[in-house]
Amino acid sequence: MTSIPAGPGARLRYDADVLGVLMAPLTGTAVPGWLGHALDGGLASVILFGHNTPDAATARDLARALHARAEHCVVAIDEEGGDVTRLQSATGSGLPTARALGAIDDPELTRRAGRALGDLLAACDLDLDLAPVLDVSTDPANPVIGTRAYGDEPNRVALHARAFAAGLIDAGLGTCAKHFPGHGATSADSHTALPRIDLGPAEFEREHLAPWRIAPWLDSVMTAHVLVPALGEGPASISPWARPLLDRAVGGTFHGLVITDALDMAAVAEDPGCGEAAVRAIEAGADLLCLGTSLRRDDERMLREAHDALLDAVETGRLPRVVLRERAERTRERLRSLRTRRRFVPAPEIEDALAGLERLGAAAAARAVSSRHGHARLDGRPAVVLDLRHRAQHTSGARTQQLVAALRERGIDAAEPPELDGPEQHRHPERSAPPAGPRLPARRAQDDPTAQLLAVTRLPRSDAEEGRRLAALLAARPDTIVVHTGVPDAAPDHRLIVLAHGAGRTMMRAAVDLLLDGADRGGRAG
Repeated sequence: MTSIPAGPGARLRYDADVLGVLMAPLTGTAVPGWLGHALDGGLASVILFGHNTPDAATARDLARALHARAEHCVVAIDEEGGDVTRLQSATGSGLPTARALGAIDDPELTRRAGRALGDLLAACDLDLDLAPVLDVSTDPANPVIGTRAYGDEPNRVALHARAFAAGLIDAGLGTCAKHFPGHGATSADSHTALPRIDLGPAEFEREHLAPWRIAPWLDSVMTAHVLVPALGEGPASISPWARPLLDRAVGGTFHGLVITDALDMAAVAEDPGCGEAAVRAIEAGADLLCLGTSLRRDDERMLREAHDALLDAVETGRLPRVVLRERAERTRERLRSLRTRRRFVPAPEIEDALAGLERLGAAAAARAVSSRHGHARLDGRPAVVLDLRHRAQHTSGARTQQLVAALRERGIDAAEPPELDGPEQHRHPERSAPPAGPRLPARRAQDDPTAQLLAVTRLPRSDAEEGRRLAALLAARPDTIVVHTGVPDAAPDHRLIVLAHGAGRTMMRAAVDLLLDGADRGGRAG
């Protein structure tokens, strides 16, 4: 073990075997002293989130600093593109969502999207991307997967996930398929509760396990915090039934890493708790424990809690030292191979990577966005955007509403009024700040015939508050254009509707372009 300074007058002893199975977060954009000591002691991996990467250049500098301190350390990022972006968290992703790519159904385009994202990650000196998503989005009410999935059919999901992963690998990135054994049929978000899937074994295997046949071609698999009683007891991420199920699903041919979903998520953090969850995950066969984001928790304390729980399990005999050591050695060996791949594939400059990603993303989004009935169009009046989404999107993090910005970019006089009822930050917990620009009272906007209304929706059929707001708005103003950002099956039945397949910058720009040109793309990709 290594003695590490832990603060004034105190010392924390880090165990190299324990550090070899941990993926830790950090706060800020520089390497703090405590993390430097953990890297010296053998910390296997560090994960970056949006608060670490306000722009690509800052992300690159941070990753380089981490590698300079510990060449062996794999720097990971949870970057899917579309609605879930870290590197472009300040502006919104230039890439379309997975659902948009699946709707277009052009595997070569999906591969090129993966390569474009991989080029940007490589330019930032990142090693491992926690993508692609292998979930099959069979429940339109799913609050956490939705447009992050390539579709609602297993073969399409497998085809496009493998194509996207191939693009990442071509750029020298490591890949991680998520969320095993399948998160697409959940009605709860594991960030806030423990989801349960009540399907029989045959149905679950047919609808959700089938895409995982591509796992042997990928570098790692992320286990989900989900209950599937038909398959076993306890959440998949920390229960012993999940790893044998993965082996059976691929005929024992998966030799990559098993990484847990973030252990700070309420699904396991509340019960059994982060420390106990870390021990159970190793007992269940996990190789690398993702501790989560330090955005609302102390980063050093997160590492200490998981580290001390694992070390206590070793010292009490619950977790044999030989098991932990073999797991850490295996994990480090796999991570070394990722670092080697990354170093041997030339990386572009950040500016070139961003430009290529933007071009590809804009062209793809234009192919995906559609008007269901072909009637929706902007008519030249000032636009008022009412964001009706009520439920927070914890995975995508804080995001400003992108439609107003897209309208203004195209020369449209656009504004967003205050919330219809209640403070904005309370109603939209996913937002970091109110949107800039002129704001009008909501009732005045509804009653003003000189304004053209646009409503943004995501889950109007399953979120009661969002549905109530939409019904009231359409009753008062049936001429409102609805820009639906969720999956098509969750969209309301309305004559003036645009299916945007996501809420990110590139999808909103494509939606505005469609509304401006009035082209009838109904049914083309929806």
